[in-house]
Amino acid sequence: MAIELTAEKRTDFGKEKCKKLRVKDILPGNLYGGSYKEPVAIQLELRKCELLIKRNGKRAEYVLNYDGQSIPVTINEIRYEPVMKAFQHLDFVVKS
Repeated sequence: MAIELTAEKRTDFGKEKCKKLRVKDILPGNLYGGSYKEPVAIQLELRKCELLIKRNGKRAEYVLNYDGQSIPVTINEIRYEPVMKAFQHLDFVVKS
């Protein structure tokens, strides 16, 4: 059974704006592959994603609810804050 994550389109870009998102418990990320020719900037709920991924692992089956679609994805990369090991950014790849 796949774990569901909900994502929205992200409009804030850049280091400083992403820091402000994390303060608001929003995790920036990117979605690659599939029908998306260019990477799509997304945002997710930080605490919920962190909890689900730490509980189920990076290699678990995930479904990303984005733009009215349920997209099967794998986690390509998780970037961590170096001291506290908090999530800073996620990269998802659409399963083919």
